[in-house]
Amino acid sequence: EATRYQAVVSTQSTGATVDVLFDMYQKLLQQKIKIPAEMAHNLMLLHSYILVKTHVKRNNHTKAARLLIRVANNISKFPSHIAQILTSTVVECYRSGLRASAFSFAAMLLRPEYRSSIDPKWKKKIEQIVRKPDKSEEEEGQDPCPQCGAMLPQMTLECGDCKNTLPYCIISGRHMLKEDWSECPNCTWPALYSELTDFISAAPNTPCPLCNKPVDPANVQLISEPNLYAKLGETGEM
Repeated sequence: EATRYQAVVSTQSTGATVDVLFDMYQKLLQQKIKIPAEMAHNLMLLHSYILVKTHVKRNNHTKAARLLIRVANNISKFPSHIAQILTSTVVECYRSGLRASAFSFAAMLLRPEYRSSIDPKWKKKIEQIVRKPDKSEEEEGQDPCPQCGAMLPQMTLECGDCKNTLPYCIISGRHMLKEDWSECPNCTWPALYSELTDFISAAPNTPCPLCNKPVDPANVQLISEPNLYAKLGETGEM
């Protein structure tokens, strides 16, 4: 499995990679085998990237921007898509009013090693963002850590207080909340109840963005006593 995992990660085909990686991850969980930290981290990043397209289509540009910031902050994991990811991050951040982040990633994109790879469609806009910087930006919302209750940014997946790695919502990418806990009835991966119910209300038989199976709204429940780390393969320490 370890050899197969390395082969999958090296393919750089995002859609196919996340499907195969998810399948491997599920098999390890079923066999009660400890999940390698790198595998868990890579699945989270790939899924975050896949979610972007869904949220852009639904005009949820702030959600898309926050997910892209996470991916762009780990850009070394996507060596074949650096310019594409950075460009998307700049565009979505600027569109969402996250101007300081747009400026930061635009400046990165204009480095000599990336500049020639910028899509001509966006090059002038990106140069303009750097020439006339607007560094205004609304602070990211905060929610309590599901483990210790300490407040931390919604997209943060490691708690600085209890030092645990936190489970994430498969719809929004945010860390989970104990009082808003649900899961996909098919793959049983966690999702914020508010996010999941809103997501599947858009159309009948909306598929889960992780396992791709249709979600029946009748089977979505608010879970009062969740297993916080069921999908991390052990306790919160990965």
